[in-house]
This record gives sequence, structure tokens and C-alpha cells, in this order.
Amino acid sequence: MTSPQFQTAEPPDMAKVDHAIHRAEGLAVADPNSRPAHEVAEELTVYLALLVTPAEKRLSAISVTSPAAQRARDVLTDSIRHARAVHHDQITGAFTNPTASLYLLAGACRLLKNAVVPPW
Repeated sequence: MTSPQFQTAEPPDMAKVDHAIHRAEGLAVADPNSRPAHEVAEELTVYLALLVTPAEKRLSAISVTSPAAQRARDVLTDSIRHARAVHHDQITGAFTNPTASLYLLAGACRLLKNAVVPPW
């Protein structure tokens, strides 16, 4: 069930999500303590929350008709769980390493973005 902080009407613009992911990965290497790094971390935190609902909708649309479909469902379930944990840790200030924070946020956003965007 989607909690209120993850409810949204529409997913974010995926091009903007991609751009934020790439900026985060670059800043994680170049200057993880900079103001732009903090800003992109905040941006990814918002995108992560916005991507959960569409990912959950995608999850509910997966019919388990084969072992491969069950595996896809399991992977998506784990990705959503991971994204929720990363989001929670980011908003509670649990991350103490800014480089790791940027990589975790970027990775979680990429997982959900890839789950939401049709493969064609």
C-alpha cells in the first residue's frame, strides 16, 4: 500500500530524472560536499518519492504466468523496498557519507525509472 508521502498523480519527467542521476554520479566523484551535490540529493529524494507509485502500479500489472514473470515481480518488489529504505534514510539524515548518499539515491531512482519506463 502506498503511504501518503509516496502518493502522486503522475510520475516525474524521466528526462529530468536521468539528468539528475547523471549529475549526482558526477558530483559524487567530483565534489560530494558541494552545494550543487546537496541540491541534486534533494532533487533525487523528491523524484524517488514520485517514482514509487508508478512502480507499484507496474508491480500490480505483472501477472505471474511463468517463473520469469515471478522473478521480474520479485526484483521489482525488492527495488521498491530498497527505494523506500533509501528515501527514508535520506530524509531522516541517516546517511553520513555524502558520496554514498548520492550513489544510493541515483541508483534507487534508476531502478524505479527503469521499472516504470516501457522497454520499447
